Amino acid sequence: MRAPLVVGLVALVACRPLDDEAPPSPVPSDSPKAEPAPTPSPPPGRPPRSQLALPDFAAVTEQIAPSVVSVICTLPQAAGRPKRGIGSGTIVRADGLVVTNAHVVPLTASAIDVEYANQERVRAQVIHREPLLDLAVIAVDPPRVDQAPVVFRERPVRPGEWVLAVGHPFGLGDTVTVGVVSGLGRDWVDVGKPEDLPQDGFFSFVQTDASINTGSSGGPIVDLRGEVLGIATAVRGEGTGIGFAVPAPMVRRYLEEVLTHGRFRRVRLGLRAADDDEFPGRMATVKVTRVEAAGPGAKAGLQVDDFILSVAGRPVSRVSEVAYLTQLIGVDGPIEMQVQRAGEPLRSVTLAPVEGL
Repeated sequence: MRAPLVVGLVALVACRPLDDEAPPSPVPSDSPKAEPAPTPSPPPGRPPRSQLALPDFAAVTEQIAPSVVSVICTLPQAAGRPKRGIGSGTIVRADGLVVTNAHVVPLTASAIDVEYANQERVRAQVIHREPLLDLAVIAVDPPRVDQAPVVFRERPVRPGEWVLAVGHPFGLGDTVTVGVVSGLGRDWVDVGKPEDLPQDGFFSFVQTDASINTGSSGGPIVDLRGEVLGIATAVRGEGTGIGFAVPAPMVRRYLEEVLTHGRFRRVRLGLRAADDDEFPGRMATVKVTRVEAAGPGAKAGLQVDDFILSVAGRPVSRVSEVAYLTQLIGVDGPIEMQVQRAGEPLRSVTLAPVEGL
């Protein structure tokens, strides 16, 4: 499993009452009675403190738990007994189809099993795995008809939202942790340049402080509706509470590609680009460094030293963002970009992508 074991110290913090000011001194009997201070009113639109309550995390857990499985891989060893690796998986279809991380089901696995919440274990096989997304699809054998698939979220995700991570860390079985969305659009560099994630992967991770550990990989990150907004993938080893998940839109795209075409069709634009800080008025953008002759970029009129400012209406400042958004759109395109050349006005171009890299 990818996520490294991160050992942290838990600091116990003593709580103090909300009203922690020193009590008032007694008023002498011959002093005039002080008028009681008026109770401050809550700001407009905010309920009184007594009405605030935490979400019902238990109800969300009960809803999503039947859709989370353990993925158990048997890994042959050069000497001695075979080694077992345990990760998590998320049921995406009633017949038991499961999505997980590619690193959870390595090519070297000699056998794969899926274990349900009721501890029933069945054999499974890999249908497809895509290292550049760190996603894989596995199917149980025989197929089922009674499984509870998850619902992938379609609404935009916002930092600060409550989320739950559900999985099987360290083989402990059903485990739920709670946190918030800490950030969006994280790439390979943000994760800490891990050796077991490809540098050229199509990554735009959701960051969360919901605890993710060894064995959590492949499990869902859900919102308070129980809708999946990402698949847990990695943690940053030198940090605390810094976990990452493949966002739901890319998981949906991957599943659509595999179930329709039997593979994930990688997009090729016929371009090479680099992160750049030379564009006037912007701290960072993307600069075209190479244009393949007769490729989609060349046909759209792109040239070396052009700056790519947005893809599909979304501003971009890193090559990783361009790669992720173009793969999210897919081979069927078209892909709309806003680009600018030195001394010329902003213009829109349309690329017709092709399959390949």
